[in-house]
Amino acid sequence: MMKIKLNWGSGIAIGMTAFVAFIVVLGVQMFRDSPGDYDRQYYEKGLAYDSVYAKEKQVITDKVTPHFKLENKSMLIQFAGASAGYIRFERPSDPDQDRLLTFQSNSSDQTAIPLDKFAAGQWQVTVDWQSNGKKYLYQREMFLP
Repeated sequence: MMKIKLNWGSGIAIGMTAFVAFIVVLGVQMFRDSPGDYDRQYYEKGLAYDSVYAKEKQVITDKVTPHFKLENKSMLIQFAGASAGYIRFERPSDPDQDRLLTFQSNSSDQTAIPLDKFAAGQWQVTVDWQSNGKKYLYQREMFLP
């Protein structure tokens, strides 16, 4: 049987080689990750958080939470007064399906969103609107059939 004799210099060289290989594998793995795994607007959203928080707080202060109702492949949203703004639908499992829709409430302070082009499943719904000169923002998770 043949014995391999290593001195301390060989051990250091093998250890450094293993460490460099580990770092290279981590670097390659980092660049292979999907770009959808992180929010590209993270810092911009952080800077605008105060205004978002103020709008969300205004909903609670004025007690104007919109009410959602699903019926006949459409979503009816009831507001406390005449409203105009936009609704953002975000699909956590597929950002390519995200949608931004503008709306204007009708005479009964409602708006209807047709859901026939939306995939069934979990959605993050954000309603950003103005009513009586005040700005509001409401977020909700919904399961669309």
